[in-house]
Amino acid sequence: LLLLCFSFSFQLSAQETSLPTNDTLLVVNSISLNGNKRTKEKIIYREIPFYLGDTISRNNLAHIIERTQFNVFNTLLFTIVTVDTVITRNKVDVTINMQERWYIWPVPFVQIAERNFNAWWQNKDFSRLDYGIMTTHYNFRGRKEKLIGLIRLGFNTQFRLTYEIPYINKKQTLGLSFTSGYSQHKEIWYSAEENKQLFYKDTKRHVRQEIDGGAGLLYRHGLYFRHRLDVMYYHANVQDTLAKLNPDYFAGHGNKTQYLTAAYTFEYDFRDVKVYPLKGHYAEVVLTKYGLGILNNEKTDMLTAELSFKKFWELSKNFYFSSGLKAKISNRSFQPYYIQRGLGYMEDFVRSYEYYVIDGRHYAYFKSELKYALVSTRL
Repeated sequence: LLLLCFSFSFQLSAQETSLPTNDTLLVVNSISLNGNKRTKEKIIYREIPFYLGDTISRNNLAHIIERTQFNVFNTLLFTIVTVDTVITRNKVDVTINMQERWYIWPVPFVQIAERNFNAWWQNKDFSRLDYGIMTTHYNFRGRKEKLIGLIRLGFNTQFRLTYEIPYINKKQTLGLSFTSGYSQHKEIWYSAEENKQLFYKDTKRHVRQEIDGGAGLLYRHGLYFRHRLDVMYYHANVQDTLAKLNPDYFAGHGNKTQYLTAAYTFEYDFRDVKVYPLKGHYAEVVLTKYGLGILNNEKTDMLTAELSFKKFWELSKNFYFSSGLKAKISNRSFQPYYIQRGLGYMEDFVRSYEYYVIDGRHYAYFKSELKYALVSTRL
């Protein structure tokens, strides 16, 4: 059901089957929207790379129309997007047809409390399961706002509420986001030995408790460039036993820590479909400062920089190739183990190395994929 609902199709059609080869200009005579019953028109117009009265080269029309489809679909508000054009002499009428998706998704889940399935399979401990529900409203008020609520129980406990509004000004360039969460864990890793995590567990009470909250300022320049500035507050405490097992867990600050972070993210996204890209390219730069020196006893002080770049090619009708590079550097030789992340965490893993982690200040890795389309996309 989920695969069906998130499936998509694209179809280009024009009433004039053969365009002249000469590079004459077409004037955009009209832009019509069909199917956006809930979504506000201004949200869709924001994604169109041309405007009423604009001129488009005949030779470039097919590319512009295709890019329009990708842009509207990448809002993640629609399951189907098609664009029709009618050309009369030197004028073109554009109609964008959309089918809105389900916007409210209450999704129950059962997950393993491990970094990945291979790590869990070593012990096959069914007590290490989390369960709960995550409810997401993707198009709150029809303005592409996102409201997310998470309840996680079982081996770990977590509650989180996130609200994001993409545009707060008339030009639709500025947005805001807010998030807050609480979590507690019965078992956590406190160090690594021979690239394998060392865990501490207490079945009677929680080993670590965390509270966080913050806000973000979003700035979208044009269609494909995004900037984001987030300021977050973190507070965490652990059992005294764990602090003794690794005195550097909070950088020698005992069994608790609190600090502020500021993170700047630059994103350039020119992929065809962001949820499963096959063509285009993507780049991201993230600068994060841990510890702003504002809070009392805020001794955390670290700066990290992350760079990601991915490229996607269509080799032939059914063959696709992609490659990507990611690198991270840090300015401090000593880091609290609580915030240190090397290879093996989240999405930064090396295939066939799932059993292990590589802690460190700097890392870089390169990945490639060759894909073959078994089933062609149809409408």
